[in-house]
Amino acid sequence: MASASLVRTTMINAAFIAFWYCCSISISVYNKWMFSKDNLDFHFPLFTTSIHMLVQFGLSAAVLFFFPRFRPQRPRHEGYQQLDGTETETPKPEEEKKPLMTRWFYLTRIGPCGTATALDIGLGNFSLRFITLTFYTMCKSSVLAFVLGFAFIFRLEKPTLKLCAIITVMTAGVIMMVAGETAFSALGFVLVMCASACSGFRWSLTQILLLRNPSTSNPFSSIFFLTPVMFVALFVLAVPIEGPAALIDGFRTLGAEKGAILGTLIILFPGTLAFAMVAAEFALLQRTSVVTLSVCGIFKEVLTISAAGIVFGDELSPINVSGLVVTILSIAAYNYLKYSKMHKQANTDAHHTLGQGAEGVPLRRSGDHQHDGHNNGDELATHPRSSREGLLDDEDRSSRASSLDEDNHDGRAWADGSFSTPAANPNTKTAEPARVA
Repeated sequence: MASASLVRTTMINAAFIAFWYCCSISISVYNKWMFSKDNLDFHFPLFTTSIHMLVQFGLSAAVLFFFPRFRPQRPRHEGYQQLDGTETETPKPEEEKKPLMTRWFYLTRIGPCGTATALDIGLGNFSLRFITLTFYTMCKSSVLAFVLGFAFIFRLEKPTLKLCAIITVMTAGVIMMVAGETAFSALGFVLVMCASACSGFRWSLTQILLLRNPSTSNPFSSIFFLTPVMFVALFVLAVPIEGPAALIDGFRTLGAEKGAILGTLIILFPGTLAFAMVAAEFALLQRTSVVTLSVCGIFKEVLTISAAGIVFGDELSPINVSGLVVTILSIAAYNYLKYSKMHKQANTDAHHTLGQGAEGVPLRRSGDHQHDGHNNGDELATHPRSSREGLLDDEDRSSRASSLDEDNHDGRAWADGSFSTPAANPNTKTAEPARVA
């Protein structure tokens, strides 16, 4: 019976991983095909990406409407459990009557995170007009270096010799990949590295500003709140850079070549793929762990490069391959360090819990079981690239959780709206930042 259950669980997880791979790789190949000069050559990546945000906003709103369990909810107020097993609820404080989302919170926390996320995705898609998908994927694999760099700056992570060595080795890998690129484009390289820097910056902002907030407790509510900000940020950039007149001509040309219906679907379809990818990541993180997702993400990089070679004929030089191997090994080393630290912390918490139990305390918090080593630091980040970028350790994040309450003083209700990282949800496993589009 146990063996059959294990086989069934493994098959379901494998199906989710395969679906996640298909969505993620399809988005990359699709965007390259759409924006590249050698393919469809629809040279409006910023505006198109802003439309994808609207698609994801609509889909997330539909999920929240038809599946109420994903709607943001205030955590249940913890009571006390008596020796006979009955629970006693303590009175809810007046602060809990305040709205989950306020205008101040949206402007000061959702706004910066959404803007940084929009720049990450928009600049990354823009770079595909000038560089190959293979080179793009290799450069984006360096995101972890920026994640750690900004974590050092914002004191989310303590600099250590091992982490500094990982960043140094990863930088060397990027240099090797650049040196081995035959069709090198300076503009494309600058764009993709700026996108990587924005990605690292946004994950630091997410941890500081949005961690554990009930309004962003799962990827669907996160997408719902963040995508409006991302749409505005990308649209504001698209108007002066791509030009409204040129954009109208581009739509007319696309409609004339592909037809009005097919042309519209070509623009909207990637938004649906991105939303499906986030849903697959969420399911995987609930069923497995962030470490599993990280390992699968490393293999996904290899599959994406292989797909680029098959579809677009991208070639890799020996130096390219060597740089990619060095970068992937540095990512694997970081994941190992992170896992070791999480495992050590879990053991420490378990011993601490057993020690408390031996003291025979007559009353205990009914929610205490949610704060053991395995559920410490509940969080899920939705956008793209969670496995590639890595996740800062749970214990480091939890030190920032208390900062979330300071801005909730504004009791003015505001309309629903945001995309971010998870809040405390006892049913959701620790997650990593995810790519939105």
